[in-house]
Amino acid sequence: MFLNSLLYKFGGVDQVELKFSASGFWKVNNSGDEYTGDLFLNEKEGGIVLYIRIPNKENPIISYLTLPLEITFITGTTINGAEITLVNCTRVSTESRVGSEEVFGYGAKFMLDGVNFNSKKDILFSSMTISMPGIIQWGDVSNYVRNPWKKDNNSIIDLKIVEPIEIFSNSSYSVSYYLSFSDPFDLMKEKIVLNQTPHLDIKSHLLLPINEYIDIANQIKRLIEIAVGSPLNFDSMIVENPNIYYEFEKNEHRHLRPLKVIHAYKNSDETRLKKERIITKHEYLFTLSELKKANFLQWQNVADTMEPILELYIDSIYNKNLSISRHFLNMVQALETYHARRIADSLTDYKKRIEKLLLIRPDVFRDKDRKLLLGDSKKFVVLKNRLADLLIADYKFLFHTGDFNIDELAQKIADTRNYYTHYSHNLEYKALKDEELITGFHILRNILEFYLLKELGFEEQFIHERIRERIKPVITSNEIRKVDQERN
Repeated sequence: MFLNSLLYKFGGVDQVELKFSASGFWKVNNSGDEYTGDLFLNEKEGGIVLYIRIPNKENPIISYLTLPLEITFITGTTINGAEITLVNCTRVSTESRVGSEEVFGYGAKFMLDGVNFNSKKDILFSSMTISMPGIIQWGDVSNYVRNPWKKDNNSIIDLKIVEPIEIFSNSSYSVSYYLSFSDPFDLMKEKIVLNQTPHLDIKSHLLLPINEYIDIANQIKRLIEIAVGSPLNFDSMIVENPNIYYEFEKNEHRHLRPLKVIHAYKNSDETRLKKERIITKHEYLFTLSELKKANFLQWQNVADTMEPILELYIDSIYNKNLSISRHFLNMVQALETYHARRIADSLTDYKKRIEKLLLIRPDVFRDKDRKLLLGDSKKFVVLKNRLADLLIADYKFLFHTGDFNIDELAQKIADTRNYYTHYSHNLEYKALKDEELITGFHILRNILEFYLLKELGFEEQFIHERIRERIKPVITSNEIRKVDQERN
């Protein structure tokens, strides 16, 4: 017999405790034999595991591949009659109990409650709604508004329902941001709690599988993570299928029946850590209203290429456990990767770029700039030259570089990276340390954010203003420190 709970690891989630949920009868891809099995769930942390049991008393040897390693969907009916469909299932364990049974364990990405599908082509949906906690301030709208005392209105808080705000739409689908809210009907309580929850609402003109909705939602989530500088998490999820509906009477209109989805796209550690840090509004790289000025279609074309860069950016901004040297190295790596992926990878391409770029420069500056941008790159493009190219910004923007000029800063950053990665004692005296290292990190972050905004398709004026605004606290802090040092 199974225990009432177990520990489970699947899809990068470590040691999720699963509680026994139900026993029932299950079919693989809704065909062939029906098997008995036990379902274990942890909705909060996204754990979904089904253990299928096959008796082996008559046939003591059952093949490891009696059931597939990957199963598109599993349909089941619990002993109390509830219908369930598990989607995107992967074998996580196999146990042979000689003379008793074979147990095949499957972890599922999704569980659809209250429905059985006949085939894979039926598991398609017209919309998906996903809640995403922690972005109320980013959205900058609220269903609840303060109401000053008035003679004809004695309410302190009013309900003003916010209409969905469109983030993006094209000929295939649309994505909107909206807030659900609580409206307590029982007011005879000592404590009344009002809740509002931000959601992404994705509507498709064609029926799509659940994975495609997740891909769209992840793209939007990444944008918001860039904006707030913190990893985010999906919570509740609901999908709709036009063939699944309520029909109360024959002549009445059909009402779509939303399907609750338990899913594996949760991370309890991220949620817990995120609650420890309250991000104030002025820290956002851009807000929801400003995101509407970006070019989401442009971003979609480069999102996959940018993903390793974004991981380094988000990890460095969010993870308080990293040392300052690790933060610094993350930013250097992100910028080096960005330059290689989005500007010039090979030395041949880089040389062509530089010669084209120098055409806009006055003759008197060309030799000096060519040395700055190409001087150390003999067989490949070195870090110093990549950084110098990023700092030049096509001669359209002037970054804050502290007490260094562009050449000095690029060399300092390269020396510091090499010191920390190779730990060369010869570079120790050249490397940034202490307060200078912190300042270096913020300058690098400022440069990376410039190019992130550019890739998102924001207008040049917005990018320049935002980047200058975000570096101001660093400039002020450095000036205060200098005055203090001079005074002492």
